[in-house]
Amino acid sequence: MVIDFQAHIFPESYIDEMQRLNGEVVLEEPDPDSGMRYFYDKKLGCRINTATFQGRDIERRIEHMDRLGIDVHVLSIPAPGADRFVGDGAVSLARTANDALAALCKRYPNRFTGLFTLPTFSTQAALDELSRAVNELGLKGFGCFTNLNGRALDHQELFPIYERLAALKLPVYLHPTAPLATEAVGLDIMPTLIFGWAFDSTVAMTRLVYGRVLERFPEIDFVVADVGGVLAFFAQRAINIYTGRTEEIRRRYGLKESPLDSLRRFYVDSADHPASTLKCVYDFFGPDRMVLGTNYPYGPEEGCVLVKNSLKALDGLGLGKEEREKILGGNAARILRLGR
Repeated sequence: MVIDFQAHIFPESYIDEMQRLNGEVVLEEPDPDSGMRYFYDKKLGCRINTATFQGRDIERRIEHMDRLGIDVHVLSIPAPGADRFVGDGAVSLARTANDALAALCKRYPNRFTGLFTLPTFSTQAALDELSRAVNELGLKGFGCFTNLNGRALDHQELFPIYERLAALKLPVYLHPTAPLATEAVGLDIMPTLIFGWAFDSTVAMTRLVYGRVLERFPEIDFVVADVGGVLAFFAQRAINIYTGRTEEIRRRYGLKESPLDSLRRFYVDSADHPASTLKCVYDFFGPDRMVLGTNYPYGPEEGCVLVKNSLKALDGLGLGKEEREKILGGNAARILRLGR
């Protein structure tokens, strides 16, 4: 079974609700130069993501999946999520998103499984929606972001959410969003999307380790989009710096294990990176911690180009049959408890 862990959708009802709220993030009119549409964050004063409405035609989406050899899409809402809103609007937006995803999963149970978004402005509101999303809607995990409206993922207010997820043994999928360092990267969306998002993913993983979230909640599988930022590429630098200081660092932060070992316990998806990149990822994380991701339906040919690229890159690793099966679907099926 081939499972795409990074398959997005902006349901029409979700965008309608966002526009009705006219809240912290708004959908811009098409850019006069490119014709593309972007989400604009009033708090940051800049665009934070590209809007794509490809993939909404579900029969066509399934046709693409069949043609490209994808059995299951793990559906998630890309940035912006409900985390960037507050009050009743955030709750309404999260419910709208989760209802839409659950309806697709119920209609096509063999093709789609879904990750819920949460109104994390309020811990209690997030816990209430988490219970509804799991118990009433049957969604399979938390579609989180690498920061939650500027709040780092090791913030103490988020711990009750992790406690609930751990009790339910549900995974957390971390997708980059407008980074904590947006202004340092530059307010133009292009360098932010190219470099800032990867940096934010790496920061999020580091905070989860040093903030002892991974150690405190071992029941949670954290899956990080886009190969886990730049961690695998700087692995040797991390090894060099930790060498001789592991015990010092471990004691300073109250860690039970080496932070390098902790970082290797994340899962990462392969979304649209070439084989040369995936080789670094493979060397650091290993085949037991990699899942297929494609970033469908972004990109040309209604998103199909990125799927082709992702599958071709895995082919270029020269994997054995068992390793290939793990990355293409076995690891994801275990994380999501599919087929149980």
